[in-house]
Amino acid sequence: RSWFGTWGRHVIEPIQIWRFDEAPEELRTLSSHGGDEDWLALIPPQLTDKWRAWLEPAFGCGNVSEHAYPLLPGWKVLIGAHA
Repeated sequence: RSWFGTWGRHVIEPIQIWRFDEAPEELRTLSSHGGDEDWLALIPPQLTDKWRAWLEPAFGCGNVSEHAYPLLPGWKVLIGAHA
């Protein structure tokens, strides 16, 4: 379930973040980390170039991989791993 906010006349969709083992399976299958995953985030197109400034430092992971999500063009899937 997503929450959608508005800012002026533009709809801003949220960044959704899960513990990796609680993320939807179709997103988890994008991982190539081999079992070291900590979290997974789904980033909407409006925020794909703005997430790094706060997401990486906040979660302190050693490795963050970025993937396109074919079912939602323009969206990114980020997977943070500790190794």
